[in-house]
Amino acid sequence: MRLTVFGATGGTGSQIVRQAADAGHEVTAVVRDASRLPADLRDRIGIVEASALHDAGAVGTTIAGRDAVISAIGTRDLKDPTSVCTDTARVLTTAIGATGGPRGPRLVLASNTAMAPGPGDDPLTRFVVKPVVLAPLLRHMIEDMRRAEQLVRGSGVPWTIVRAGRLTDRRSKGGYRRAVDRNVLGGFQITRTDFATALLNTAADPATTDHVISVAN
Repeated sequence: MRLTVFGATGGTGSQIVRQAADAGHEVTAVVRDASRLPADLRDRIGIVEASALHDAGAVGTTIAGRDAVISAIGTRDLKDPTSVCTDTARVLTTAIGATGGPRGPRLVLASNTAMAPGPGDDPLTRFVVKPVVLAPLLRHMIEDMRRAEQLVRGSGVPWTIVRAGRLTDRRSKGGYRRAVDRNVLGGFQITRTDFATALLNTAADPATTDHVISVAN
């Protein structure tokens, strides 16, 4: 595949880039600071230094002719209001729309299951853990991701949203569980390595277009 990855210096993004390069995909990483990329990756991928929020022109050039655009951008600040996911989604969908519209590259958006209690969850998770425990704790992140998802769904460009629970830095479990348009039962967490694998597998699977995929270990 020909891929462009945003958020490539983050914990999940760096795993996406590494796995994609190891698999022989043509990868472009869009980063604000190339020095934050692992040194052993820099000569194996294309690198564009740009801000997804402030360099719309540069963003557009990085996605032309690509098969998929993966956004692993998220916030590390859970205490304050944020719009980083929403703003990034707006820039990316606008750029994809200008490049190819409904026939442009598919946007694969990393998101979180905490925002979506519903089918697939056990009753305790659906009616207590997510709405009562997690929603107040993660409210700013959840609000931002919800707005980003709504924007992507209504954008008119090809999309897939991939939701995960808590991300851990543990070793890969060697696989993951997946559910389409519903949550994974007991899907509380997944390793970053396995989440990156899920995002890449989703990017390679056109059957996931216009669907929400939930993944967990």
